[in-house]
Amino acid sequence: MNHYYVYGLSLASEVPIPELAATSFPNRRIGAQTRIRFVPPRNQETAATWFMEWTLPAGELWLSCGKTADGYLLRFSTLADFSLTADGQEIVCLPTPGTPQETLHHLLLDQVLPLALSICGREALHAAAILTPRGVCAFLGPSGTGKSTLASSFLLAGYPLVSDDCLVVEEVQGKMLATAAYPGVRLWEDALSTLFLTQTNAPPVAHYTTKRRRWVERNRCATGRFPLVRLYWITRSDDNADGQPPVPIEMLSAQAGFRELLTGLFRLDITDPQMLKRQFCFLERLVSLVPVRRLLVSNSFSALPTVREAILNDLGVCQ
Repeated sequence: MNHYYVYGLSLASEVPIPELAATSFPNRRIGAQTRIRFVPPRNQETAATWFMEWTLPAGELWLSCGKTADGYLLRFSTLADFSLTADGQEIVCLPTPGTPQETLHHLLLDQVLPLALSICGREALHAAAILTPRGVCAFLGPSGTGKSTLASSFLLAGYPLVSDDCLVVEEVQGKMLATAAYPGVRLWEDALSTLFLTQTNAPPVAHYTTKRRRWVERNRCATGRFPLVRLYWITRSDDNADGQPPVPIEMLSAQAGFRELLTGLFRLDITDPQMLKRQFCFLERLVSLVPVRRLLVSNSFSALPTVREAILNDLGVCQ
């Protein structure tokens, strides 16, 4: 059995997951393990009551979510099914024949586990994050707004990476703490070449995308939990593409921040009233404890130093 620790979960997998750093024994301090199994496709269709679908920008079906007798079924069109128990303590992958192993690992790591957190009683934001001397700074926004690119630019400037896409947050003694994820970022090839100047140490994320997963040295990644001190909601702009003018940072009210963050929360079962109530309460506490800003970012890579400077000034970090 292979043991891993990610997103605050202790995992046990029958097959290696090379994208994660293995541990020699289970992490018993965080409770029950989540067991991962990869099995051949079943001949008989799993009965499910479908309640949610996600489509790609062009309209193709990407993910269907359904309830089963034992829990949930996540169906990635033409790629794989993932069966989850109701408590999230077992995840079974049933791949479509021909789906590469690295694609299955990506779906598990970057799609299924973040959604499974919500049925494990944990809250996670769709956010990239870095560690500053003031604490964790997280970047949120719709797909394609450059969360990972901005986090990578901070990484190259000497600030440890906390997360690439999924940030687990919990309240402990009146403070919001963020849990570090895994040591890697997923970037499009233009961002990868611009920031890192090479695609070395950056294998493809999956066979259906040109994104690559850039491995990050462990000593450049945060490990453990740290205070979450700022949330930035990214809005893209074509204005000031040369990156010279100051980057606008707008302070948001708790109500406005709540509305933005509501779309940036990983949530599996939108039909579960108790889960929805729990997450609404979490967001109310989050925006009351952590300031939320709207960050206007240029589409030009050359603007990244200006963006970093504006964020560090907002945090009060001496440069």
